[in-house]
Amino acid sequence: MKLTRKYWLIILITPVMVALDQVTKAFIHSALTPYVTTVTLIPDYLNIIHVQNTGMAFSLFTGRFGGYGIWVFPLITLFALGIIVYLFSRAQDDAIILPAALSFVLAGALGNNLIDRLHWGYVVDFIQMGYGGHYWPIYNVADISITIGIVLLILDSFRPQPKLGPEPKPVEQVPLGGAGES
Repeated sequence: MKLTRKYWLIILITPVMVALDQVTKAFIHSALTPYVTTVTLIPDYLNIIHVQNTGMAFSLFTGRFGGYGIWVFPLITLFALGIIVYLFSRAQDDAIILPAALSFVLAGALGNNLIDRLHWGYVVDFIQMGYGGHYWPIYNVADISITIGIVLLILDSFRPQPKLGPEPKPVEQVPLGGAGES
C-alpha cells in the first residue's frame, strides 16, 4: 500500500507534537514544584510555572465535575477522536491543510486529555504569558498544537472546494400545457 500525502502528514505531525508535549511536561513535572516555583524568561511577559490543571484547555471548567472530571474529559476526548478519524478518512489523499490541521488537533487531544489524565490524573500546564500583570491562562505544548490545528481548519474552510464533476447543463423550461397554448 502506497502512503498518500495525508497519511504522511499524520505520521509526521502527530507523534512529533505528542513527543514534544510529553517531554516538556516530564521536564516541568520533575524540575518545578507545582504552584511554587516560577521561572521568568522574559520579565512581565513570559514565565514558566508548573500548574496541575483538572479542567479543560486553558483551565476551563476546573473543578466543575468534582471527582468525575478524570473520566468526563477523556470521554469527551474519545468522542472528539472519533470525529477527527472520520474527518481524516474523508479528506482527499493529496490534501495538505485539512490533514495537517486534524493531525495537530489529534496530537493535542492525545497529549492533554488522554495521556496526562490517565498518567497523572490532571494536565500539566506551564507556559504563562501576559503583560502589565494581566495574564492569559497557563497552557502547554498540546494547547499550542490544538490552536495551530484550529487555525488551519479555519484557513481550510475558506479554501474553494474542488468540483467533483462537470457542471450540469441548465434544464430547458417548457411551459405547462404544451406548446401553442395561451
